[in-house]
Amino acid sequence: MEKNPNKENFNQENENIEKTPDINETEKSTEKIENTEEVKETEPFEKAEEENKESVEENKTNENLSNVVPIISKKEAKQNTKVAQKEQKLKARQEKAMRNVRWFWFFILLLLAIVLLFVWDNHQKTQYMKEQADTIRSLQNSEFFYKSKYLEKDSALSSLLKNYNTLLETNLQTNEEIDKKADELLKLQKQIFIQDSILRKLKSSLEVATSGYNRDQISVEMKNGKLYLTMRNKLLFPSGSDVVQSSGLRVLRIVADVLKKNPDIEVLIEGHTDNVPIDPKNKRFKDNWDLSTARAISVTRILTNKYKIHPERISAAGRSMYYPVAPNTTAVGRARNRRIEIIMTPNLEEVYDILQNTTTK
Repeated sequence: MEKNPNKENFNQENENIEKTPDINETEKSTEKIENTEEVKETEPFEKAEEENKESVEENKTNENLSNVVPIISKKEAKQNTKVAQKEQKLKARQEKAMRNVRWFWFFILLLLAIVLLFVWDNHQKTQYMKEQADTIRSLQNSEFFYKSKYLEKDSALSSLLKNYNTLLETNLQTNEEIDKKADELLKLQKQIFIQDSILRKLKSSLEVATSGYNRDQISVEMKNGKLYLTMRNKLLFPSGSDVVQSSGLRVLRIVADVLKKNPDIEVLIEGHTDNVPIDPKNKRFKDNWDLSTARAISVTRILTNKYKIHPERISAAGRSMYYPVAPNTTAVGRARNRRIEIIMTPNLEEVYDILQNTTTK
């Protein structure tokens, strides 16, 4: 068993207290021996005084013994309070450390949330700027398109007006003849407007009919007074072949339905390729001229034989690789160049007749 240090201290103090009377007695005895000769006459009185002193000292020792236990208990209480205070301080330090750790992680998470919010905000701003740039680019392209169309129409009208002015200056004809020329010019202008409106109506019909396809596969655009329907070869033909596959037949049927509703439209089928030479293993085609022409003829035969478009309205041509719409240096550019273009033009016989009449008279 472990020894109690408090109990050992208590025993030592008791021993010291018990020894104190002996020291006093020795001192008194020495004094008695020294003074025996002087106090022989008063010896009875001194003995009585010594007995009284001894009784008083015994009472004092008893009082000291009674006060030892409270002193020891006070020391233990102080030690216990010190230990408790140390434990409380240690516990307070631990709690403070835990609070600091929690605040540290809270600020880390808060900083991470701020960084993520900043990154997300930058991403949103970038997306918004890209969308704005695309919108501005599309607006610029549409503005350029309409300006070019306006210039084309303006040039046509200016040429008509020039012809009209030259007729007025060179021919000294009657007012009736001049009015007739004016009527013919107005008819020509009206006819051109009608043909342009026909093309625009046809363009909207084709866009609606082919709305189920991506613009990368089928595109419709007007340029140079004609309507161009462009179809990528991967939609129509397998690689190195001129046989139209099922997906291409569905597209050609849609085109045929639109053409049947517009009988005055003349059609030119053009085949185009990239600059990659024909595989020597392919014995059917010598070069890209053969392949582009064969594909144009295949589309023409399907429109005339299968979907009953009048053959007089359609002609076919192969352009090989000499009319690219994109650079042949990349796979994307070569894919865009491998295409079939269906070029639709209004019937201009009436326009030609009016122009011929105005120039011969």
